[in-house]
Amino acid sequence: MAAVLAVVEGDFLYRLQEQDLFLHSTLFFEQRLVTAGGMLTWMGSYLTQFFYYPALGAGLLCLLWVFIMMLQAKAFRLPVAWRPLSLVCIACLLLTVVDMGYWVFYLKLRGHAFDATLGTLFATALAWAFSALPRKHGQHLLFIPLTACIAYPLLGFYGLWATLLMGIMGWHDRPYRWASAALSALSIAVVPLACYHLLYHETNLVNIYWTALPVYAMRQESYWAYNLPFVALVACTMVMASGCLLPKNGSGRTGLLLRAAILTASAAAVVLGWYKDDNFHREMTMTRCMEQQDWNALLTTARSTKGEPTRAMCMMQNVALMRLGRQGDEMFAYPVGARRPEAPFPVRLVQMQGKQLYLQYGVPNYCYRWCMEDGVEYGWNVSILKLMLKCSLVNGELVAAQRFINMLKKTDFHRSWARRYEAYVQQPLLIAQDKELDAIRRLMRKDNFLTADMAQMERFLLEHFSTARSNNPVLQEQTLIASMQMKDMRLFWQMLLQYTQMHPGSQLPRHYQEAACLFGHLQNIDVSHMPFDRAVVQDYNEFAATMGRFQQQGMSIDQMRPLVTARFHTTYYYDFYFNRYQYIEQ
Repeated sequence: MAAVLAVVEGDFLYRLQEQDLFLHSTLFFEQRLVTAGGMLTWMGSYLTQFFYYPALGAGLLCLLWVFIMMLQAKAFRLPVAWRPLSLVCIACLLLTVVDMGYWVFYLKLRGHAFDATLGTLFATALAWAFSALPRKHGQHLLFIPLTACIAYPLLGFYGLWATLLMGIMGWHDRPYRWASAALSALSIAVVPLACYHLLYHETNLVNIYWTALPVYAMRQESYWAYNLPFVALVACTMVMASGCLLPKNGSGRTGLLLRAAILTASAAAVVLGWYKDDNFHREMTMTRCMEQQDWNALLTTARSTKGEPTRAMCMMQNVALMRLGRQGDEMFAYPVGARRPEAPFPVRLVQMQGKQLYLQYGVPNYCYRWCMEDGVEYGWNVSILKLMLKCSLVNGELVAAQRFINMLKKTDFHRSWARRYEAYVQQPLLIAQDKELDAIRRLMRKDNFLTADMAQMERFLLEHFSTARSNNPVLQEQTLIASMQMKDMRLFWQMLLQYTQMHPGSQLPRHYQEAACLFGHLQNIDVSHMPFDRAVVQDYNEFAATMGRFQQQGMSIDQMRPLVTARFHTTYYYDFYFNRYQYIEQ
């Protein structure tokens, strides 16, 4: 399973640590302890950072699962025949990681990937300690409230879970069964309330029993299906602790069939619950490539897309083509679409890859603004700190940049990255020599402003570039492309004329030729004198004849689309008539 996670989910695991943060500082530690379960999330964040190397993080996760199986066998005194039942718990723990999907951008619980595993490990260890205590005079019963009082502040829900397991295990001691059950129930009910009134005023009262568990809620709507692995996990350990539902003769035919059924159901649940959206996994890969400035690898991933891509994928591939200077020739050579993310809740592009895209398009103010808002709402993470650092550098705000550098230097895996940019703060002239930062600065407009984008990122960027008037060739070309995407013919002719003046003697890129050819015929403008490639003219004539024939037959655009896609989907003609994605916000 470690190998499967590292290979299949490598980019997702890497994103998990980018969306989390662990700092080696006393203040960071104290901030985690202001809520029940803070110690657990602190440890979870510490281990999550090892996903920087996905194979290492996956190996640590699976190693902890091995320890859990060993502890469960000892704590619950499982017969050898029933020890495979622990695999059900591991399947549940696996699902809590691989069923997340787009929740990776929205969960507020820190260290989520390791929290459930660590909580299960500690709850089982406490149950083992309880089972090992001597039963003389009932002194072992004191361990139940003691566990609740100590483990709840440190582990949150998992401390209460350990207390519940002790109450169930105590039922086997006939003289003390009612006492253990009563102490367990009383501790679970009273301790969280006492901690809420005395210690943890920042915790919502309705959540005091579920602290350190992820809250799958968005805009006042809850998505309870994501809690099923946790429910199954608790139920499985309760069965193991009680032992009453397990046939005594586990090696018999009945036990064999029951084990086979349980393990088969667990395997089926993992297969069905594993988030397998191809677009999501490609987004994770493309995002990592964009952060590493590996544009060719990003385009390779985009080209192999199966089905309709999301807008995030299309925008990332356009950034890659822009950086490589090939957008005018290849913008429509890659899959184009606007498929909505497969998530039961509303997903905003600007809260996923949008901040990085804002920066790459030379709009650092909006990148910084969304980093600040998401940091406050969902918690600070490595990705946000890195983006705010770059925004500060390109804006010349060196004092702010140094603050983000100081924080990143307190991490284990990003301190060398931070030290690299610390040299830019000490020698600002180096900023212009950085290939990425220089490319961003070339796209920045001279007017420095911040307005509201209404969370509609793509619409805002098109309007941003369409209103730009600059002699900067890089920025001017984006204005030309924006006019094509907005189908603004008047602006297109203005920008095309300026483009030819800025690039005298150079061949006009293919898609600009296609737009000029199409707009010229639509506006009855003589474009025969323009230096079009013969292939472009032939393609347009064939496209116009095909469209005319279909229109004479009374066909609608939706009826025409499947008939022309294979032949013309890589042209601007097709994009002009058939793609309706420019202003679709996710």
